[in-house]
Amino acid sequence: MARNIKKTKREEAIVVTDGMSAINECYNSLKDNLLFMCDNGKNKVIQVESSYSGEGKTTLTCNLAVSLSYNKKKVLVMDLDFRKPRVNRLFKISNERGLVDFISDKISYEELIKKSSYEGVDVITRGSAIYNPSFLLTSDRFKSLMQKLRDEYDFILLDCPPVLQLTDYIHVSKVCDGVLFVVKYGQTKRSQVKEAAALLKKDNINVIGTVMTFVDRSDPYSYYYGSYRSRYGYDSNDIDG
Repeated sequence: MARNIKKTKREEAIVVTDGMSAINECYNSLKDNLLFMCDNGKNKVIQVESSYSGEGKTTLTCNLAVSLSYNKKKVLVMDLDFRKPRVNRLFKISNERGLVDFISDKISYEELIKKSSYEGVDVITRGSAIYNPSFLLTSDRFKSLMQKLRDEYDFILLDCPPVLQLTDYIHVSKVCDGVLFVVKYGQTKRSQVKEAAALLKKDNINVIGTVMTFVDRSDPYSYYYGSYRSRYGYDSNDIDG
């Protein structure tokens, strides 16, 4: 019997269950495309980006992780948006004792990994505040950590700050296989998308697909409408940002 899907605030993760809904089906479609593109171990470390803040990348990252876990995948979500960390809020876990603390050698690896309420989904929060993220992202300790995590997880989803607001994406891309780019329908300007895409291309960063979020439609079946398009030309509907 399908479990009930509770209504949530926009800042909360949508509970992805085995019940049928437009939003669930869309995350499943996105998940299936990602699994197809990541066959044979390719593209397992995914950097989730947008042009500006407020385009839905954090919510999408967390819900995609949950959807992947329903395929018996072991998934890690890491919060690399050091200035506006939100992953801990969506999973309703503490932000204390996170990545910054581990890189500073204040906590152990075992203390770094936090279990979410979803089986198969682990989380690394930001932890303490940091004023020079590039120092962390370029450190040998961070690079060694990412290599260790690669060996332990099927997918690692990195929630990153927007491309046009901060340059952290350049350093993050060194430990990633590709970028999933989020665009908010009706708000993100075409010129902004082009500018962000040009920056990613200039640094030879592999964009494996795009997700359109917050496309409002007059249909009682779903509150949001969107699309996912990969290099294979696949489109799906109703992705919530």
